[in-house]
Parts: sequence; C-alpha cells; structure tokens
Amino acid sequence: MKKVTRLRRFGLVSAVVAGLASTPMAAHADGYDTARSATAVGAGSTYAAGLAAAHQRSRAAVLAVGHDCDTGTYSALLTYASPGGGTWVFQSTHQAMCVD
Repeated sequence: MKKVTRLRRFGLVSAVVAGLASTPMAAHADGYDTARSATAVGAGSTYAAGLAAAHQRSRAAVLAVGHDCDTGTYSALLTYASPGGGTWVFQSTHQAMCVD
C-alpha cells in the first residue's frame, strides 16, 4: 500500500513540476519584452549531433532577428533516422524573449 501511495505522490509532484515548466515565461522587467521564435532543421551522424545542430540553427535564427535574447526554450521533433543509424535529422523550434 505504501508503494502505491508513494507512486501517486511522485506522479502528482511530477505533474505539478511539468505544469510549471511548461508555463509561458512572464515578460522581463529589464527590457526582454519581445517574444521571438524560429524553427530550423539540423542533421548529424549521431542522435546528439543531429539534435545539437537543429538547436544551434534555431537559436541562430532567433538571434539574427533579436540582438539580445534570454536562453529561452527548445522543442524538437525527430524527422528522420537512417536504418543504420548514421544520419539523424531533427526539426527544432526555439522560443526566447528578446530586447527590441
């Protein structure tokens, strides 16, 4: 019975933390008041390299428009993985608050 209670507690805490993590950021008081987002595709020879390439390209696209931005958030989607695992292609979206 105690294991079930602990699992339920963990599930509830996880749900609360996930809800806080997915809440949109409030506007910064220090001028970071313009929301920017960009989506880009990146590829690599490993899972990590493909994901990093996609994140880097989406971040660069946001910074190309907003000259000073916070760290923001990323979301990614695996769009292709070769059968042998030699190519990993991701689509990444970066959202950040920037100074106009």
